[in-house]
Amino acid sequence: MAQIILYTKNGCMGGARQKALLESYGHTVEERSLLDTEWTPETLQPYLAGLELKDWFNPNAPSVKAGRVVPGALSREETLELLCSDPILIKRPLIDTGSQVFAGFDSEYLKEIGLCEVPSGYNTGCQMKDQGSGCSSSEA
Repeated sequence: MAQIILYTKNGCMGGARQKALLESYGHTVEERSLLDTEWTPETLQPYLAGLELKDWFNPNAPSVKAGRVVPGALSREETLELLCSDPILIKRPLIDTGSQVFAGFDSEYLKEIGLCEVPSGYNTGCQMKDQGSGCSSSEA
């Protein structure tokens, strides 16, 4: 089984469910705060390498939802600088398996690389949104 580092937002119900699912497959999961980590373009870019530029963003981030930040509108370098300066904008979770790093809890990809199978009907996204509310904090 893998030793996984899971970067998510502290108190995020979706992140807690994702961690629990990975642990149910026998993985050891160390949860770290995405928001408290000191990101640089060099440390963040490998997690985002397999995604289109517009998909580097957390669609639930307040400034994305309000239209103040438009995913895909900036250059690659400008986007990395913005994400590092405001980590709530980063697509999450960020996952480090020791042999690879990536962003997002994509059920097909997780199955493809042998980490876990996400059960049918399992919501990997924001749990608060499903309950008709938002995160308890001002950061999505």
